[in-house]
Amino acid sequence: MRHRNLVSVLVTSVLVLIAAASPASAAPRVGDFRADLAPLNQDGQGLVTLNQLGTRVTVHLQAAGLHDGVHVAHIHGLRQAQNECPSLAADGDGNGLVDFAEGLPAYGPVQRTLSDGTNDRGASLDYTRVFTHLDSGDAFASIGSLDQYAIVVHGVDLSGDGAATNPDVDGDGADPDDNEVTMPALCGTIESTE
Repeated sequence: MRHRNLVSVLVTSVLVLIAAASPASAAPRVGDFRADLAPLNQDGQGLVTLNQLGTRVTVHLQAAGLHDGVHVAHIHGLRQAQNECPSLAADGDGNGLVDFAEGLPAYGPVQRTLSDGTNDRGASLDYTRVFTHLDSGDAFASIGSLDQYAIVVHGVDLSGDGAATNPDVDGDGADPDDNEVTMPALCGTIESTE
């Protein structure tokens, strides 16, 4: 009997230690977030609201005043980093635009694509998408707290033809300064609303 009690106490102690050592991320994350989208390389504005419940994130993106064309939206940033939207001071080549590469030090690399290839066309956007944890690793839960990231909506008409669709306006290859599709249009940092 004494031996059985000792084993029971040891097993309980081990389970308590394992539970205490488990990362806080094991508990479902819950929260409401928003990003107010401000113009970066063109006029326009927008709002993104995000609701996170564990591994499920509902994203509602609205934007207006964009050039007609393709407007891919991403969550940008580095985990455990403070990310922000660049100012015109990031325009390293002095052409009056902050291209994708010039903005990277401020907003960081792409973490998640919000648009789906069909909802990112036109001069205004209004869509809701629900993301869940998938076995493939395409999960919002893996990026941690959303309020350490920024959202960038890309797509700026550089050629003056009224549409942000040309990835090589000058016809000189992969130059971020003349890529209408990747040129940042709007940017906003994600903040908790709680």
